[in-house]
Formats: sequence, C-alpha cells, structure tokens
Amino acid sequence: MMKKLAAIAGYTASAFLALVICAAFWGLAEQTKELSWSAFNDPYLWRVLRFSLWQALLSALLACIGGILLARAWFYLQPRSLNWQLRLANLCFVCPVILVVLGCVGSFGLNGFWQHLAPFSWKIYGLSGILIAHTFLNMPLIARYCYLQYQAIPASYWRQGKQLGFSQFSYWRLIEWPMLRSRLAGLFGLVFLLCFGSFTIVLALGGGPQSTTLEVAIYQALRYDFDPLFALQCALLQLLIATSLGWLLLGREQQDSIRHQQSLTSIHQHSTLSLTWHRLIITSYYLFIISVVLGMFSPLLALSWQALPWQQWIESSLWSLNIALQSVVWVLILGSALLWQYSSNLSQNKGAKRHKGQELLASVMLLAPAMVITTGLFFLLLSRTDISRYTVPLVALINALMSLPFYMRSLKPALNDSVKQYAKLNQSLDLPALSQVRFIYWPLMRKPLSVAISLCMVLSLGDMGVIALIGSVDVTTLPLLLFQQLSSYQYALASATGLIMLLLCGVIFYLLDISLGRDNAEHI
Repeated sequence: MMKKLAAIAGYTASAFLALVICAAFWGLAEQTKELSWSAFNDPYLWRVLRFSLWQALLSALLACIGGILLARAWFYLQPRSLNWQLRLANLCFVCPVILVVLGCVGSFGLNGFWQHLAPFSWKIYGLSGILIAHTFLNMPLIARYCYLQYQAIPASYWRQGKQLGFSQFSYWRLIEWPMLRSRLAGLFGLVFLLCFGSFTIVLALGGGPQSTTLEVAIYQALRYDFDPLFALQCALLQLLIATSLGWLLLGREQQDSIRHQQSLTSIHQHSTLSLTWHRLIITSYYLFIISVVLGMFSPLLALSWQALPWQQWIESSLWSLNIALQSVVWVLILGSALLWQYSSNLSQNKGAKRHKGQELLASVMLLAPAMVITTGLFFLLLSRTDISRYTVPLVALINALMSLPFYMRSLKPALNDSVKQYAKLNQSLDLPALSQVRFIYWPLMRKPLSVAISLCMVLSLGDMGVIALIGSVDVTTLPLLLFQQLSSYQYALASATGLIMLLLCGVIFYLLDISLGRDNAEHI
C-alpha cells in the first residue's frame, strides 16, 4: 500500500512540474505567431547573446582555476580551521546575490577602500564587476567539491609517486588532474549555466547596454519598453542554449565517492616554495572574501541614525518572509513526494532510470532559467487576468522551482545511506511505515533536512529576479528595496538593509538548526 502511495505522490509531483513547464512554454508559444526568422536579424540581440556567453565563460573559468588552486592548498596544508573554511565556502554560495553586489561596490567601487589604496583606478561597472561578483559566489563552491575529489585519491597513488620521484608538476599531471577532470566538467557546466542565467549581478553591475545579458534584456523589454516580441526572442535563445549546454555538460557529472581523508605528511615532503605558494593562495582568498564582506557594511559608518525607514524595512521583511515561507511549502511538498518515490524504488532496487528523468524535471531551472519560465507564465497570465493579483504566489512558486534541485541534492546522500543500511532490516522486521519514519529515517534525516530547508528559505529570501520582473508597486521585498537604494546611491541605507537581510538569514539557519538539527547525534 505504501509503495503505491509513494508512486502516486511521485508521479503527481512530476505531473505538476510538467504542467507548470508546459504552461510556461504555452505562454511563449502564444507569442510566436508574431515571430519570424527575420526578427532574429537584430544586431543588438546578437550582441547581447555574445556578451552573455562571454561573461559566463570567463566567470566559469575564473571560478574553476581559483577553486582548483584553493582546493589544492587546502589539501596540501590541511589547516586546523579546515572545517570552518569548508562551511564558509557553502555560505558564500548561498549568500544573497544583492548583498554580494553591495560588497563589490563598497570595496572595489569608485568610493571603495581598494580604489583609495591602489595607485590606479578602475571601473566596477561592466565586465570586471560582473566577474568579481561571480567569482565570490562560485569559486568557493568549486573549491569545496575539488577538495572532496582530492580526498578520493587513494594513498597508494601518492606512495607510488614518491617511489618514482615525482615532481610537483608530475603529481599534478599524472595523479591530481586525472582525478579532478571527471568532476570538473559537471562543475564547470553548472557554474556556466548559473552565470549565463545571472540576473541581479548583471542588472546592478552591468553599467549599460554594452554589458547586458539575455535575462536582463528580457527584464528591460517587459518592464520598460514593453516589447514582448524581443523578450520572446531572448527567452527562446536562452532556453535553446541553456538546454543544449545542460545536456552536454551536466550529463557528465558523477556521484561523489566516499573515502577516508588521506594524510600526506607521511607520504612526501613539500618544499618551502610550495608551502609558501599554498599559504599565499589561502591568504589571497581570505583577503578577497573579507574585502567583499567589509564592502557590504563599511557604508554603515556614514549612516544617519535619525529618521531611519523602519516602516519600509518591516514591510519588506514581512513580504520576503511571506514569499520564502510559501516557497518552502512548495519545495517540501514537491521534493518530499519525489524523494519518497525514490526511496521506495531504491529499497526495491528498481526505477533508477525512471527517477533520473524525474530528477531532471525537478532541475528544470538549471536548464530553462527562471527568467524564461517567468516570461512564459507572465505572457500566459497577462492576456487572461490581472497579473498583480498573483504576484506573491507566482514568485513563491518560481522560487520553489529554483530551490528544488538544491533541496533534493542536499537530502539524497543521507537518504541513500539510510535506505541502503536499513531497508533489509525493515523488511525482515516488517516494521510499519510510520515506525520506520519515526525511529529510523527521521533521526538520520533531520539534520540534512534542516540544512536543506534553510538553504531553500535563504535562496528564496535573497532572490530579486522574479519579483523585479512581475512584482507590483505594493510588493517590495528586501532585495528589491536594497537594489532601489543602490540605484539611488543611498549606500548607507543599502548597507543597513543588507545587514537586516543577513540577520534574517542567520536567524533562519539558527531556528531551523535548534528545532530540526539539534540532538541529531543522540538518535543515531
């Protein structure tokens, strides 16, 4: 009976996801009656496409190169604070994007402290600012996964290298790179797609038409020019390219292999030059991270503490929390239904290919970026109803679709381990389903679940792209308020808004940790 219910839940969630996607594509298709091939002969459209691909390629390359260097330094030095550094890498990736924009402007902008310290000046708005912000967000993610891949290298490889008298370059060419490249293709594809669909960073730091991506062009076409045809052209191009690259690159992603951490101190000695190089890399990394963090909050020193916009902050915080909570409800319903069916199939050793298709459907926002789905639903609702009435539910739903892949990937490793360890025991004892959940799966899943829910809430709370496109005047979230303050050069107020947003994210992580994640060890 429970197996049938799991199958029904999983297929219902998949059908709902397919329905939303089909509705978005239907909204796009309704506009294609005015579309012709000659409409694509627009020099501005192709210039936007070239810049979108160019900035995504450079961002992914910088993130991969910096991430590999940092992971290598972590692995060879094994600093005592390594666990904290890995946690910091996760926090950088989930940091609200608009806060990163504020930090880049505050530290590298015209009035930033780096401009005053450096003997020359530069422009933060344009490609340079976009690359800095993307590197801050994605390089720690690459470094974390590459470090895990370093841990998967068998100790026998290092011993053989020592016996053969390998140089540092030989270690890299014959041992490290062959182990990294299997993981790096998928990571490069993921970062490329994230940067290709970047909206907030390009909108805030692009600096003009010369630094515009397809997502920003869609936003400008619908919000300012109201040119649905041009928005449709951008959406179709972005969908085609993102889907093609996603199938090509993300399909090569491999599962992590779990191995014990290898100790290199007894395998071979490092030269003083090598150790100095690794320490310099870690120092440069933290100097970069600290610079952006200081840039977020250094404008607070110039804040006038009289007549602060408390009413605006309270209303924006409530709107943000409202949308984040609705988004998490959607994620819990859809993600848990899919994972329930996955665990049921896993316990029966079947349905792996079937679930792979469902997981790909749940990860649709990586292949069809949020602005494409939002544009399709915008067109669909625009001709049928007053879209302002559905602003909050629609934003929450799209944010949920954006968070769903991260929710499932956060829980799948723990779910895999739980099912593989206890599935046969449950069958032999013939435990009722509720008893299995209460005494076995819940104690093992509560900690990963608290992290996954926190991640989804923070991602939804910090998103600005969807609300900027379909939001109404009455609905202003904290990221949108911060962007409005940045646009009007109110850096001190923007920094205070960013502090409120960061405090909200910290409170969310803390409350979910003490309610779901605490005492996890006592149940294992």
